[in-house]
Amino acid sequence: MQFETEITVLVTADLETLTKELEYYNFTEKETYIVKDIYLIDKTIDISNMDNLNILKKCVLVREVVGIEKELLYKYKKYDDNGDILEQGKVKCPIINVSKAIEFMKAINYKELFNIYNKSIVFANDKTELVVQLVNNKYIFIEMESKCEYIDREYNTIDEMKDDLNSYNLSIDKSSFFVKKAEILLRELLNNN
Repeated sequence: MQFETEITVLVTADLETLTKELEYYNFTEKETYIVKDIYLIDKTIDISNMDNLNILKKCVLVREVVGIEKELLYKYKKYDDNGDILEQGKVKCPIINVSKAIEFMKAINYKELFNIYNKSIVFANDKTELVVQLVNNKYIFIEMESKCEYIDREYNTIDEMKDDLNSYNLSIDKSSFFVKKAEILLRELLNNN
């Protein structure tokens, strides 16, 4: 399993405002890519009496990073009592065809639960790298990972990432640095059904 460290916050402004704030701090756009995640769960699991995080622990994703890679993906997350992520990792299995992967998962008794469409824009300045994520044309998040690709930096702790992000006056919700995009969308799905 590949372990990783990251934080995710909810943006409280529109993309235009956030982009202006980032430009003020000399962030420039480095890369844009699209991620399509299809969450699948075993049909025999009764999710009616499960909390959202436990439902997500049972999901397998079919992920397509458009034009870059396709994979089956299992995400592992361990939470504290507040829902903050203590440890996380993932296991990936490369695939060739998204439709065939979904067909395969359905053949072994899985069903589609929900989808996430994520347009990701990587921004960096000389000291910080972050990813702005536009999710399902409804939410905007900022994600930071411990390893940076466009600058020579690696964060050693979650607090180091939080302090770096907080050093900028950005329109973000600072009440949680472990926002779970999938949980928000799952909650919407369950409330609508």
